[in-house]
Amino acid sequence: MNPFEDDHVIGIAILVPDLEGGSLGNDYYIPIRHKVGKNLPISALKDLYPVLEDPERAMIGYNVKFDAQFTLTEGIKLRNSLVDVMLAAHLANENELGFTLKRLTAKYIGPEAVEADKQLAVLLKERKLGKGEMDQLPPEDVEPYATMDVRITWRMAQFYQGWLEEQGIAHLWPEINEYLQAIMNMENRGVLIDPDKCREFMEQAAEHRKQLYQDMVEQVGHEFNPNSVPQLRKILGQKHTDKKALAKSKHPIAKKLLQYRGWARAINTYYSKFLELADKNNRIHPSLLLHGTISGRLACRKPNLQGLPKGKSQYKVRDLIIAPEGYKIVAFDWSQAELRLLAHYTQEPFLLNAFQNGENIHTQTANELDLPRDLAKRINFSVVYGIGARGLSHDLEIPEKEAAEYLNKYHRLIPGIRKLYKSAERMAKTKGHIPMWTGRLRHYRPQDEFYKAMSNLIQGGVAEMMRVATTRLGKRLEGSRAHMVLQVHDELLFEVPEDEVMYWAKEIKRIMEDFDFRAPITVEGKVGDTWADAEDLEV
Repeated sequence: MNPFEDDHVIGIAILVPDLEGGSLGNDYYIPIRHKVGKNLPISALKDLYPVLEDPERAMIGYNVKFDAQFTLTEGIKLRNSLVDVMLAAHLANENELGFTLKRLTAKYIGPEAVEADKQLAVLLKERKLGKGEMDQLPPEDVEPYATMDVRITWRMAQFYQGWLEEQGIAHLWPEINEYLQAIMNMENRGVLIDPDKCREFMEQAAEHRKQLYQDMVEQVGHEFNPNSVPQLRKILGQKHTDKKALAKSKHPIAKKLLQYRGWARAINTYYSKFLELADKNNRIHPSLLLHGTISGRLACRKPNLQGLPKGKSQYKVRDLIIAPEGYKIVAFDWSQAELRLLAHYTQEPFLLNAFQNGENIHTQTANELDLPRDLAKRINFSVVYGIGARGLSHDLEIPEKEAAEYLNKYHRLIPGIRKLYKSAERMAKTKGHIPMWTGRLRHYRPQDEFYKAMSNLIQGGVAEMMRVATTRLGKRLEGSRAHMVLQVHDELLFEVPEDEVMYWAKEIKRIMEDFDFRAPITVEGKVGDTWADAEDLEV
């Protein structure tokens, strides 16, 4: 079910809670598009406008983004304060096995609370229907399920409010609901693609793939299925056929097989998927999940725009994301955010001095340790993730003893990193959580990897920076002609009118750098007609 693919609402369930009495309140089901049974006229939705467009009211839901986007297709722009119980569930415990409403309700309230869900499943099975085909049932069959949904949403809202208060983080729930609004606006706007260029690139990729296959057949001496692991094992004479194994293989087709897979991935994951998901205005509306990672970073799917090849890669995928006529693509990316947060937490003079004086931290590290700059850079980023000698030796393909020497030398220069590593690990073990700079908690269970606590602290801290900055920018851009359209890791993408680029670049830079850490936070801007050709923007 996707509001951007011409799916529509078949009915709306509402609970008006009893805020003063002891009961849940009154629930209602409004059927409008059932294909069997009696519906209310679609015009009945107009009666909801005064309620749903009242900014003084709050709408509590579970995965509110889904509801808000579907009501938008009905011409209703929700102006209520949006309260998403799913985001409270993720905030309270990001380690849940799943974040569906029914699963968590059964776990924390009891299976009897979701009995109507089981009854509906039985009914759909009897009629040989899927859950997306509830419009084939009469309203009286769907009503118990729909009203159950709103009742358990209200009960779970109260449950999580209490749990968040126990943890001392209830103040973050309203903040994350504001973040949701900014993310929703991004999704609704979507990114603009060039469909003609997409088809052109797809044809070129298909030619590359075909030629590579023919070359491999000539070398092997017979046709084969490049996607068949058993066949590849026999041809290559090796057990593993993954990317790392092929990179090390001496077989003459190994390199071509990697290239073949790259072009196949470009076709299946990017070009064809972009064309499939683009709406009538050639915009893609990816699903940005606020509950998709344990760190608090967004996850992205349908399609995963966070996984696109960077810059001007041979697949030219970022070339497909373009600015509308009269606009420019503007991108801002934090510079070394993890290392700056590491400097803030460790209070290490070497790190702080480099960042405060605007020096290149990788060059400084290389000079101090008498190492090649590239090696110093890789170590700088690796220590954030708590890497040990074995991991570093594997990454650099050097002996473990040599990797241990590099790390010992590094930690003698910056001893505060190991101190932070140990203190974060100790807190995770003893308290069961570590706090981010906003107060958000990363929770740990006995089976979790406590040695990752420092890495979680840094990555979670940067995720919180992005949440705060995106929320601020969402409010600042409201009502303007500039639009925030995508968040990818530490980067934000905007569509900005050509004659307003410098104005908004200054505003974006100001907001993204406005953090009170010991190490200054800096961003780098780019501008262009496509995401790929965006060039450095001096602000």
